[in-house]
Formats: sequence, structure tokens, C-alpha cells
Amino acid sequence: MIKFHKIWIGQCEGARGIKGEFGTEKALGYLIGEKLVNFVRAAEQHPEFARELPNFIAEIKRIFEPWEIREYLKNIRCVGAFGHVCTDEEVEVFRAAGAIDEDPVRGAEGVLIVERIKELLLV
Repeated sequence: MIKFHKIWIGQCEGARGIKGEFGTEKALGYLIGEKLVNFVRAAEQHPEFARELPNFIAEIKRIFEPWEIREYLKNIRCVGAFGHVCTDEEVEVFRAAGAIDEDPVRGAEGVLIVERIKELLLV
């Protein structure tokens, strides 16, 4: 049986590869802006994810320097795959085409999750 609450382990390995091949900013966007955001959402509903969250946070802190995490979180503008795959201009093209969900509740939820992530990573 797949242990989805342990998926962060492979995602951290993936981030190491991205960091080496595409740079720190892309790796941070992938791991924090997409995977950790999704994991925090899952942790709100599933206790097994909530129990793994401290381990995931600790591994992120091993992969990246504190100043790298701080700079990324200070400048984050978009979470999810768009946040690390597309430029700001490309995101606007997708937004104008209606390809990005503009649900204000989901947007507010994203802001709250990013604030929670800041609390977890910047201590």
C-alpha cells in the first residue's frame, strides 16, 4: 500500500535534483511553493500528514540555507506549479485565458497557508 503521507521523502530528493540542474529558485518553488503547500493542505484534514509535517520541514531546512528560504518566502507571488514553472508574464497569459482558477476563497486559503509555512520554516 502506498503511504501518501511519506511522499515528501521523494519530493525532497526531487528538489535536490532540481537544485543541481535548474538552480535553487526552481527547487524552492517546486518543494515549498507546490509540494509543501499541498502537504500543509492535506495535514489540515489528515492526521497522518500532520504527524509527518515536522519531518518534511526539517528536511527542507537541510536542503536549503536559511537565507535561501527567507528570500524565497519574501518574494513568493504564486503557489502551485505555475509559481515555479512560469514567469510572471506567462502566469498573466494563463490568467487572461481563464486557465488559472481565480476563486477568491482558494486565493485567501493560499495566503493563509503561505503564512503558516513562513511560521514553520523561519523559526
